[in-house]
Amino acid sequence: MAESRIDVKKIENFFRGKDGDFEYIKEIFCDKSREEELKKVLRRKWYELFQEEIGEEKSLDHILYKIHYRINTDKEFFERKSKLAGMVKWCMRIAAIMFIPLAIYSGINFFNTLKIRESSIVEVKAPAWTRAEFILPDSTKVWLNNRSSIKYNTRFNNNREVVLTGEAFFDVTRNLKKPFKVITDEIMVTVLGTKFNIASYHNEKAIEIALEEGSLVFSDRDMKKTCLMKPNDFLLYNKTNKDYNIKNDETEKYSSWKDGKLVFRNDPIDVVKNRLERWYNINVEIKGEFGDDLRLRATFIDESLEEVMKVLKRVMHINYRIEEQKITSGGIYTKKKIIISKSI
Repeated sequence: MAESRIDVKKIENFFRGKDGDFEYIKEIFCDKSREEELKKVLRRKWYELFQEEIGEEKSLDHILYKIHYRINTDKEFFERKSKLAGMVKWCMRIAAIMFIPLAIYSGINFFNTLKIRESSIVEVKAPAWTRAEFILPDSTKVWLNNRSSIKYNTRFNNNREVVLTGEAFFDVTRNLKKPFKVITDEIMVTVLGTKFNIASYHNEKAIEIALEEGSLVFSDRDMKKTCLMKPNDFLLYNKTNKDYNIKNDETEKYSSWKDGKLVFRNDPIDVVKNRLERWYNINVEIKGEFGDDLRLRATFIDESLEEVMKVLKRVMHINYRIEEQKITSGGIYTKKKIIISKSI
């Protein structure tokens, strides 16, 4: 009665290379409740096909061990154009006998392995001095700034969640049924379809969110603080006191990095400091007190750090000193450092 639930003919046809039954094969191999049924099919086919030659029951453990080993150690084995066909050919080489029943039996492990691989984590990185542009499985466009990364599950379309470290700009594909979420160590944002920039570096004391289009729901990880952001809102979340403030701003300047531009629009010295550190992968130290009226409005395209600092000295009336990289006792290079002070 149990075997009547399995169409053995479809299994035989599939493993002989005939198309059309893959979904059925995947269904029964991924259903653990059918494992005993498949084992019974294995035993029956064994005796039907090879009873005269064998005459006694054989153990398949050594053969299955080899298949399991190959599955878990040889990734290329599963990246051929026809994954199951590759497995079958290998099975035939090590066990010409038991071809169909062995494939049925080992298929359980094969499809379980596929399920694990399907739910693995993908990480995309943009190392220092680089930027990355790519498209997520739901057609959302992402730009990663230098020293940034995102992680997402290969079953991304089921939950549309990414984990961000660093800075990224998102142009999110709208889906009313499945909101898009960006998660960092401190906060989470949820959107349906929108364009926004978010900067969340481990070594910075604040997280920045700049919304260009659509709407966005901000919340901390404990869901104690939430708010709805609207276009041109800029949110600054303080990691120390776990609080935030929002202001209306020219939000395009925060995402100008993806177009190769360093843009300042009436920004104070502390904002200039943070943006320079990200852009040039340096450390910036501010010495002395600067008034809130000291602000910068400028656009830089492909200028070197020295050229930018010369402009800042002229328009913001500051002095600066550049400390070149040094090698620590452990053989590690420090970052280049800019020390900014008041002009006398």
